[in-house]
Amino acid sequence: MSYQSTSIAKVLPRINADLFIPSIQRPYVWQPEQILRLFDSIMQRYPISSFLFWDLAPASRSDWQIYRFISDFRYGSTHNEIAQLKEDAHITLVLDGQQRLTSLLIGLQGSYEVKHKHKRKNARASWTTQLLFIDLAHAPEVPDDDDEDANPIDLRYGFRFFDETVRPANEPGELWFQVGLILHADSTPKRDDMVRRWVDENPRLDDSAKAVARATLLRLWAAIWEDDAIAYYTETSQSYDKVLDIFIRANDGGTKLSRSDLLMSVIDLRWREISAREEIEALLDDLTRIAEPPRALEREFILRSCLFFCDLDFGFKLANFSPANIQRIERHWAGVKNALLGAAQLLRERGIYGQALASHNVLMLVGYYVFRHQQNVGAAISPANGERIRQWVIAIVFHGLLGLQTSRTFNAVRQTLRDASRHGADFPSSALASTLTRIDRPIDFTGKSLDRFGQQSIYDSTGTSLLSLIYAEDLAVLKRRPTPLVQARFLATPYLRSAGVPEIDIVPTQELAGCLWLGVALTDDELGDYHARDFEDWIAAQPDSFFAMHCLPTDRQLFRLDRLLDLVQARRALLEEALQANQYVGDVTNNDGDPIPAEDTVCIGGVHFPRHEAVDLSTEH
Repeated sequence: MSYQSTSIAKVLPRINADLFIPSIQRPYVWQPEQILRLFDSIMQRYPISSFLFWDLAPASRSDWQIYRFISDFRYGSTHNEIAQLKEDAHITLVLDGQQRLTSLLIGLQGSYEVKHKHKRKNARASWTTQLLFIDLAHAPEVPDDDDEDANPIDLRYGFRFFDETVRPANEPGELWFQVGLILHADSTPKRDDMVRRWVDENPRLDDSAKAVARATLLRLWAAIWEDDAIAYYTETSQSYDKVLDIFIRANDGGTKLSRSDLLMSVIDLRWREISAREEIEALLDDLTRIAEPPRALEREFILRSCLFFCDLDFGFKLANFSPANIQRIERHWAGVKNALLGAAQLLRERGIYGQALASHNVLMLVGYYVFRHQQNVGAAISPANGERIRQWVIAIVFHGLLGLQTSRTFNAVRQTLRDASRHGADFPSSALASTLTRIDRPIDFTGKSLDRFGQQSIYDSTGTSLLSLIYAEDLAVLKRRPTPLVQARFLATPYLRSAGVPEIDIVPTQELAGCLWLGVALTDDELGDYHARDFEDWIAAQPDSFFAMHCLPTDRQLFRLDRLLDLVQARRALLEEALQANQYVGDVTNNDGDPIPAEDTVCIGGVHFPRHEAVDLSTEH
């Protein structure tokens, strides 16, 4: 890395000629006091920190909204003008140093407009345009080394803003000089002529005041024309994300900047009809109210969802937020917003909210189905599809498929949902299962995954969700509570011994306590009888329908305490069968929502479609 340096007089002509501001920059916010301090530092030859520039390749120019520096600033204004650029113009963007360069421009070539207190903001008379002056006859205050009260940021030189319509009156011992006039002395002879006319031939100044004024004016000229006060580094890489990371680090002082903050600024500036910032913040509030996520939803999630719903690369990279993509997002914004809200409401109605909402990405994936459903079908999502969605979400959460590190998984899910949405309204559970199996991300409940299912505790939200898969709906909707088939008191060692459980089986039997292997869901009425009876008496009193409902074997001999290990093995097969059936079976329907017989369907890429329909698997862009 090598820095270059130049003078203020040389960098000023570049501003708004080849030096511009990228849309990721924040607005100019400095107050007059900060401008005075900057010029005072320059006069004292203090460093004013380095600057960071970025040479923008012509081919990349259309990807950026480029703005002009403000020279005549009105306090409180946040709008820079869009730069009108020639096609072959060389463009350099300022990544770090906008506030300082704008302040130099205001002080030397522009103005600062301030509002009078207690005046109406929209009245022209409420505002005063001010120019920067320096009192040449004011001797710079040099603090005493022993002065403990000296403040290092106090002004040493006499800089001050004055109303442009009323030149400052020179009181005795003062000589106010408009700082911008120094730019007219672009050579040593012109400098000497300025000193002669302003100082040497000034009859109002005594010799002592002339000596101070001469030294100050010469110092000001040198600070602007001779000193290499501007040290800058120019980045030439055209990697947007590298540049964005550099920008974040360079501006990592005071209020922290994040990638989402910067991208939000880019989007907000390019949306034409609505305020992106206001819309996204309102959506975050609404989603938080409905979904009650355990971790706060952030802008990044909304921005990723926008890319995902618009069938774009959803990596959180600056390159993905090109002008064309941002316009596409704005066109689809209403649909994106309604889909996310619809997904959050659908999941909440089925018990997936709060702590049960394991990942924000659940909202994104379900939201994409809702988004496509709204576009292609328009009708409300049926209860049957809502149940398919609930079961599928529980399965993918259980199998750990919601990390965005595996974008291949998300792209595959999106493609399957997109293809299926063209040919029917149903949520394609079986097609998604086939797709995920093909990319080695199966969501079945067999082998080791079934073991993990059975060993899950019924006492946490994950266990409750998994247990609900063997029932018709969410347990809260059914008004059923997860309950161990065998109460803990019957698994105490003395009780098991008295029931004839061999000593070698006591610990393995006790390890079944609270596991889904022996988990059921009972109503309040059933729980009353459950707690009142001995286990074997209670189970003997249950009708055959009880065993079918809870995926329990019908051989009642297995429900003796000394046969619980055998009961688990028998139930394992029933659970596997029930979980597979509930998770993947979904009828193919026609446009009226009526089931289509299997012989009239065709399977393409794991998705079942009506045989008579033309299948288009092309990607929408």
